Amino acid sequence: MITYAVSLHLPDEVTEIITSAIKAVADVTGIRFILENKIPPHITVGAFHSAKKDEEKLLQMIKDFSAFQKPGDVVFKGTDSFNEKVLFLKPEKNNFLSKINQELHQVILPEFEKAENGYYLPEVWFPHITLATRLNQNLFKKAREAAEQITLPLEVHINELAVYRCSPFEEVMRCYLSDDFAGVE
Repeated sequence: MITYAVSLHLPDEVTEIITSAIKAVADVTGIRFILENKIPPHITVGAFHSAKKDEEKLLQMIKDFSAFQKPGDVVFKGTDSFNEKVLFLKPEKNNFLSKINQELHQVILPEFEKAENGYYLPEVWFPHITLATRLNQNLFKKAREAAEQITLPLEVHINELAVYRCSPFEEVMRCYLSDDFAGVE
C-alpha cells in the first residue's frame, strides 16, 4: 500500500517565507529532514492508502473533488508543537479548512483506507505546517527561536490542492480550487 497525502498548496511567495524559516531552523538544529526530502510547506487535509493499481482512481476522485471546492483564506498566528518533537506553524482552524477536510474524507473514505493512524480524520485533525521534526528538548527551543523570523499574523489565500506520494515524498498532481474553473497541472 502506498500513502498519499492530499494537501493545500501555498502560493509561491508564502512558500518562500516559510521555506526560509525551515532553513533557519535546520541551520540551528542540524536536522535537515524536511529540506533533504524536498518537502514543501503545505497543510495536509487527508492521508489515504491505496494500491498502486488504484492510484488513477484515487487521483480522479481528488480531481473531481477539487472541481467543487472554492479557494479560501488561512491565517497563521503562531507556532506550536507536538510534544516538543515537531515544531509547526499553526493556522486558525476556520470554516474553509474544516469544510475541505470533512468533505474530502466523505468522498474518499468509502473507496480508500485512511492513513497516518487516522490523524487527519475530521474529528481529530489538527491543521499545521511542519517547520521541523525529530527534535529533542534541547533543539526545540533553538528551533522555535529560529522560526520567529516569520512575521505573524501571516494571511494566505489558497487556491490549489496537491496530492503527494509519501516515502519517498513526491508530488503527483495539483488541482485548482476555483469558482470560475477547475483544472489540473
